[in-house]
Amino acid sequence: MAKKKTDEVKLRWFANVVSIVFVFFLSIVFVIETRLYDMQVNYSLAGVSMVTALVFLVLIQRNSIHKYKMAFNVPFILFLFYISLMALCRWNNTHFLFICICFCAISCIYSHFNRTLTYIIVTNLIIGFLVIRDVPVGGYGVPMLGLVLNWLICLFTSIVMLLLTRVATVVLNRALEHQNSFNNLLESTENFVAMVNERNEVVYASRTLSELGNIDEPALTRGRPIIDLFPGRSLKIHAGKMLKEKDDYSGDWEFSLNGQKRYFKASSHSLPGGSGGTLISLYDMTHLAERDEIAAMKDSMKIGLFFMDKNYVIQDHYSRYLEEMLVDTKLFGKLLTDIISDSVSKTEMEAIKDYFKMILERSYDLDMLEEINPLSELHYTHKETGERKVFQFAFSTVERDRGEVFILVTLYDITIRVELQQRLAEEEAKRQEEMQAFFELVQIEPNVFKDFMQDMEHELESIDAVFKNDKMSAHEALVKVYQSVHAIKSNAVILGLNIFGNKMHNLEAKIKKLREMEGDVPFGEMLNLTMDIEKIANEKEGFKDIIEKLQTYAGGGGGSGGGNTNGQNVKMMIDSLAKATEKAAEDHEKQIQFIAADIDHEAIEKGPRRVMKDILMQLIRNSAVHGIETPEERKAKGKNEKGTIKLSIKMADGNKNVHIKLVDDGAGLNYKRIGEKALSKGLIKEEEINNNDVLLKAIFAPGFSTAEVEGVHAGRGIGLNLVRDRLKEANGSIKLRSETDKGIVFFISVPVQQ
Repeated sequence: MAKKKTDEVKLRWFANVVSIVFVFFLSIVFVIETRLYDMQVNYSLAGVSMVTALVFLVLIQRNSIHKYKMAFNVPFILFLFYISLMALCRWNNTHFLFICICFCAISCIYSHFNRTLTYIIVTNLIIGFLVIRDVPVGGYGVPMLGLVLNWLICLFTSIVMLLLTRVATVVLNRALEHQNSFNNLLESTENFVAMVNERNEVVYASRTLSELGNIDEPALTRGRPIIDLFPGRSLKIHAGKMLKEKDDYSGDWEFSLNGQKRYFKASSHSLPGGSGGTLISLYDMTHLAERDEIAAMKDSMKIGLFFMDKNYVIQDHYSRYLEEMLVDTKLFGKLLTDIISDSVSKTEMEAIKDYFKMILERSYDLDMLEEINPLSELHYTHKETGERKVFQFAFSTVERDRGEVFILVTLYDITIRVELQQRLAEEEAKRQEEMQAFFELVQIEPNVFKDFMQDMEHELESIDAVFKNDKMSAHEALVKVYQSVHAIKSNAVILGLNIFGNKMHNLEAKIKKLREMEGDVPFGEMLNLTMDIEKIANEKEGFKDIIEKLQTYAGGGGGSGGGNTNGQNVKMMIDSLAKATEKAAEDHEKQIQFIAADIDHEAIEKGPRRVMKDILMQLIRNSAVHGIETPEERKAKGKNEKGTIKLSIKMADGNKNVHIKLVDDGAGLNYKRIGEKALSKGLIKEEEINNNDVLLKAIFAPGFSTAEVEGVHAGRGIGLNLVRDRLKEANGSIKLRSETDKGIVFFISVPVQQ
């Protein structure tokens, strides 16, 4: 194999050199002929053509990753170069077709049949084009018949060279394969084989032995001392002993390599004929030794063994550990299917019985049966004690007297292993979650995070107050808790706290399920919900710890050091709303521009900031998810592909109230769909389905949503309900105006804080 590659490199090098020489040769001939016949030629252009051809040839020859492509690229550059020379001398030459044959010969030297065939086709198509355009490729005065005959001779010669090259390549490859049969053996053998000379230098080495010495190519081991191929002190000591008596050596090697215990059967024998060479062979016995160790371990392991007939009856002889594993006595005569019946479903039991039939029929591939084994991991529960274990069953058939077939069952207790795997998986998932949460926190600005924590503490305090309110019914309490959880989730998702946001989303799902329960909510369920809220509160404290550590590492105290607090509050609020728009648009594949056009800083500072932020967050997400259409839908309606949400906040009524105006240019309210949804939920009467005023009140009801799919942004019908209740608590009001395909305008008024 190595010699074959060397021959290929030599041929390629020869073809490269010939191609470069051809450029100079053709250039010299061009100059001589044009001078001899006193032609008026632009030699500067000819020089540029020559330099260009050389540059391209060198680049191709040096930078080609796939060397076989040079069978087309190199001769084609020469072909184009020669055409340029012929054009400069106005085709006053009769050697063009002969030179083309030479180019074909260069292509053949590269020894790639398909590329050379492509070259022949392409160049002859170009020659045909030149002939059709009356270009005198055969020189002036040559009749068309003579030109065509010369062209056909050129084409025929090229094809003959191509076929001869292919035959020669096949013969050469076969010769090389026969010549290098020993090298092929060294390439494929799994044994560690080498031939050394009288100086203990490597003549040949197998790939396995060269890789043992960290040498990728066996050819590179030639001439090296054989002992250099053995890594590690203990292995070198064994090799040294072998080389002392290498003419006739046999021994067992036991050593450690890369922390693993290995076993070799080593031997060496001198080669006949007085060559002075020695053949060294090492056979890796590690797998056999390990097999013996495993067999010894099995004898002392707690494994259940028993025979079972075609009716699933356990036979009289079984291993002493079987009763202990199954927590049962006197197993003889009992049915295995009865023993495991409480641990599997009826459907699974049928599949298990079908599997036993396949084993008894003995007409299926054993590997296939092992892959589909339905009892490869059985979670076993004892009928009486309720004790749980995890078993692994293995099955094989045994033929006893009179040709009766039994199933030999091997039972392993893998409870500890499965529990360990589960714990490791849980710990890994927890670690990954903590790492992701850490990276999410790192990317949040301290002031923004501080604002988020304050809002979350406020919501958690509100939840705590709800749970302590004895006068509130369970369903009323769930609505309030639902709103607070939704507010926390919304803020988390906007900040990019996806792990925490998903937990809040799942908690929302639990609350929704409890709200939809008919009758009283069980005390146990409310208690579980309280514990879930407690976990969220603990996670919030974990956030604080991480931020404090980050601030300590950064060498800062975590404060802003004074500054314009009013300006920061306004900026944080506007940035949060802009992020909410951007996040919802990205997740729903929409294009939305958020414009805070007319913002009165005093209004934000004096108004109920948390209430304003919560209601605007919900309304903006509602517009982004439900109102603004996708770019395709907007384009079909003749709108700009990018939707717009505009916000203005002003002081009004003698600085007593804050007026908020939120406008989107989306599709507007779909009153028909709202009516159908409200009627199906029992929020309106059938005669009110066309009353828009009634429908506008329905959309603010808890649990109302027209979304078909629930997501982290919308779909659970709590956002607008939160808006209504938060405004009610702040003595505020909300009105809206909707126009089909033109959008919605929300008018909000809240009194300033005293």
